Amino acid sequence: MANEKSERGSVGNEIFEEVERLVAEGKNKSQAFSEISERTGREAGTVAANYYRVARQRGASLRPHRRRGNPGRANAGGDVTAALARVSQALDELTRAIRKQDTELKRLREESSGLDEIRRLARRIK
Repeated sequence: MANEKSERGSVGNEIFEEVERLVAEGKNKSQAFSEISERTGREAGTVAANYYRVARQRGASLRPHRRRGNPGRANAGGDVTAALARVSQALDELTRAIRKQDTELKRLREESSGLDEIRRLARRIK
């Protein structure tokens, strides 16, 4: 469990660093989000949500969000971004758990196969 804690948030930090690198190379953020999306299989919106969540955590100065629709409306964009970031983190944690279970299942199948072989040999001896 301690190992899982150290990994928490690492995806967002990796995305943030990669977006910053791509922007420094001359791409805009939308292009960077799309490129990372294509490479990782994550939705571009999820990549953006991760980037902006980490950017806010690091105190980066961000351009004000362009508003569409009713200007008196509450900041739904920030709520959606935060929700997407939480969903993205939850999916990453779920993926790690599934991979861990898959590895354990493979080990148990191999162990079961070995026990079956021992039973077969034991029947021969009787």
